[in-house]
Amino acid sequence: MDAKRRKVFISLATSLVVGWWLVSEIGQWGSIETAALGQLLIKAIGLSIAANIAGVIIITLAVSLIWGKVDKDVTDERDAEIELYVMRLILVCFSMGLIVVFAMMGWQQLAANTALLSIYACMYAASIAGDLLKLFWYR
Repeated sequence: MDAKRRKVFISLATSLVVGWWLVSEIGQWGSIETAALGQLLIKAIGLSIAANIAGVIIITLAVSLIWGKVDKDVTDERDAEIELYVMRLILVCFSMGLIVVFAMMGWQQLAANTALLSIYACMYAASIAGDLLKLFWYR
């Protein structure tokens, strides 16, 4: 497995683990208090960092055990173009989610705490979409 796919798998695994944990911790989105919301988001950031470190270690060990070697990361113009496409997709996905959240807040259909959680969820969804696009381009 090349270094680019390994990085994408680590990022995707981290996003999925944190997203799954966040959804399991939330319960009722509308009834969470502001202090609890802040603590939850700080825990999610800490979990994201820990999951990324653990993912790097575990996936690198698994790749080295299965394939016997770890390839070096080589970048070229194609990689820069792929990164631009991915960043554009992430920006579009996050922006569309943000517009929907703000529109729902404007029509008083969404509380402020729920809106903040929704924006955070849009960020993770955009990250996952970007990682999937990278996997498509690196196939």
